[in-house]
Amino acid sequence: MGASIGLERHCPNSDPEMATKMNLILKLTLLAQWFFILFPITIYAQKEPPLILDKQGAFKLIDWGVYTHYDCGYTKAETTANYQKIIGITDAVRKNPVMSDMKGFDCQTYVFAHPCDPKAGYGIACDIRFDFGAWVLLKGQPQVYKIEPPNWKLQVNHLGSFANKGFAFNSLKPSDKPKDGFNYEKWNSITEKIRECFYIPGPKEKLGDGIDRYGSELIVVYNAARPPYSVPVRFRELATWIIDYWRMYPQQAASDMMTKLVEAEYAKFSEAEREGYAYYGSDERTPTLQITSVPNQLPVMRKNPDYWNKVLPRSAIQILTFERLADTKRYTREKEDALKHDSSGYHLLRFMESLDINPFTGLIEK
Repeated sequence: MGASIGLERHCPNSDPEMATKMNLILKLTLLAQWFFILFPITIYAQKEPPLILDKQGAFKLIDWGVYTHYDCGYTKAETTANYQKIIGITDAVRKNPVMSDMKGFDCQTYVFAHPCDPKAGYGIACDIRFDFGAWVLLKGQPQVYKIEPPNWKLQVNHLGSFANKGFAFNSLKPSDKPKDGFNYEKWNSITEKIRECFYIPGPKEKLGDGIDRYGSELIVVYNAARPPYSVPVRFRELATWIIDYWRMYPQQAASDMMTKLVEAEYAKFSEAEREGYAYYGSDERTPTLQITSVPNQLPVMRKNPDYWNKVLPRSAIQILTFERLADTKRYTREKEDALKHDSSGYHLLRFMESLDINPFTGLIEK
């Protein structure tokens, strides 16, 4: 009651019921503050179960519907041959010293399907995920850490991680009545062209014949004798698609407003600039278009279907992508810290620290 009177003195127009609610909110706020102060202490006070470093580990390869999840028209002969190639990839990975002397962890390796790409793909695509399940002593019993164990992924015959930084345009069929003259097929076609474009995941480095690195981490291993696996997009081309996207947009008001904005931005570029290549990110002229003709480290690209050597069977391995930091000393630092705290990520860090990327070029068929 006293709290309510106090509130009324500061808020003459308030009523007792409102004052009670305000006091409740205040108490809950204070409780939440104490919760967030004390909760991290509880988390970090918990000790991880000790790692069993000398426990002999086991390797297992699991086909997780790699050829049955999508109907891409592959023949039995093609999938049989391709699975032997996948075994060859895992055999190459297992030559890593941490994998060849597998102590303290099990490695369950899953082969996942990847969607078909009839326009820009060719070979049978999949993801190979290596799970590093640490052996730990839990309640006095040796157990493998199986709840979302640390993992490393290798992408085969597709550019998933390389080409996933694209443009967020969608062409969902409108639920409300669209504007007069709206043509969904044409609008969807333009949207697909925009969505085929992407910007590279960071500055590019050439590490050797058939090995590129992007953003100091993402590795692409490929056949350097083939045409490039991605090609740049002209500024004029992409800007025109974006303008057409908004011109065809199903809602009249949004279409008119956005078309006016992007056309005005495009008009600020000279013919010579329009003929240049597109780069992701706006300059002072393009806050809405979000692309520029001014060169930077994020050129806009699209996959190149001419990269694939179609003389080879679809079972052949023609491109690989995976992650490994340029700063390998970071793995060493984190590995030592993981060992100190019995972290389940210890063995993955050991693997990444010792990973030699050069032998992967030998897996690319030519």
